[in-house]
Amino acid sequence: MEEWDVIVVGGGPAGLSAAKFSAELGLKVILLEAYSDIRAWKPCGEGTSKTTFETAGIEPKPGIVSNELSMKVYAPSGKYVEIPLHGYVINKDLFLLELAKKAYLAGAEIRVGERVESVLKENGRVCGVKTAKGETLRGKVVVGADGYNSTVAKSSGLDNRTELIPTYQYKMVGVELDSYNSGRIYVGSMAPGGYAWIFPKDDQVANVGIGVRPGSPKLYLDKFIKERPEIFRKAKIIGVGGYVVPIGGLAREYIGDGVILIGDAAGMVIPFTGAGIHSSIAAGKAVSRTIAEALEKGDTSKRALSSFEREYEGWIKRIRDSLRAMRVFERLSDNDLNELANVLDYEDVINLANGIEIGKVAMKLMKHPILATKVARALL
Repeated sequence: MEEWDVIVVGGGPAGLSAAKFSAELGLKVILLEAYSDIRAWKPCGEGTSKTTFETAGIEPKPGIVSNELSMKVYAPSGKYVEIPLHGYVINKDLFLLELAKKAYLAGAEIRVGERVESVLKENGRVCGVKTAKGETLRGKVVVGADGYNSTVAKSSGLDNRTELIPTYQYKMVGVELDSYNSGRIYVGSMAPGGYAWIFPKDDQVANVGIGVRPGSPKLYLDKFIKERPEIFRKAKIIGVGGYVVPIGGLAREYIGDGVILIGDAAGMVIPFTGAGIHSSIAAGKAVSRTIAEALEKGDTSKRALSSFEREYEGWIKRIRDSLRAMRVFERLSDNDLNELANVLDYEDVINLANGIEIGKVAMKLMKHPILATKVARALL
């Protein structure tokens, strides 16, 4: 029976990245995608940083990039902090297709319409997968990149539970903004435990969504839109989507003998923002190096594959620090958030949201009598 070095389950950013970089390292790779084609089946705000493209090894070409944005983060009072650093709103379908093309050209085999039913085990270690069509594929390492409800996790016995936030999004035409090169994020009680966003794709179409904990995101999104007639009075819904994002930090277990989970399956999402495209691509790149090293040594045990945590160390720290910041901010009142908007600059907002140098932000807030108690000490 044919044996693969790497079997990747799932054709999202994490899985395609793992397939691409593993193939580029000379590994024999197959990627299995349950759906009928490679596309963004999971709805997404489609916002990401420029460095995402650098990590992925993809050119930010017109078409893949729909719009280039600065960002405004709005406090409940209406005051905002403007982030002048530009990011992208992408066409995620085309972005994933480009990743798939790069993976294929590097030598990876890609099969669509191939749903994995379970992993195969021998002597307690994962050694392949069984598909819904009854086919058995043997592999030295199985990479589970099949989302938060991962079949690979369940069948391999990995406990990948983490906290989830439900989100809901409309694609809307006719949204009226003062600039279509500036996205908007709104925080406060209008989106408890999360935030709302408006990401213009061009001067006609925008992704408008919300994530909340607890509650119905659709109800909160409809209320958010109704309360802003100056933006949405002429807007029409042309697309609808809902999805769940893992924001509780890294999964309890994501590495086993012959198996490793990445992307949403392992909670590799920046908790404060729910952003997962860049972190997932970085995980795919890190796991490819991990597997190449493990195969070279002839050891694909849990212990050997745990060297992934060294490869992914910077992102692990960001995820943990972002989670810590999120836990602090989800307890703040609207008045607290309004006060923060008067104190923080755009670099502080970026660092807090992304889990970067949060100690530096905390020291700045220590100078403020109220925020020192409620925010700064909890971040240190």
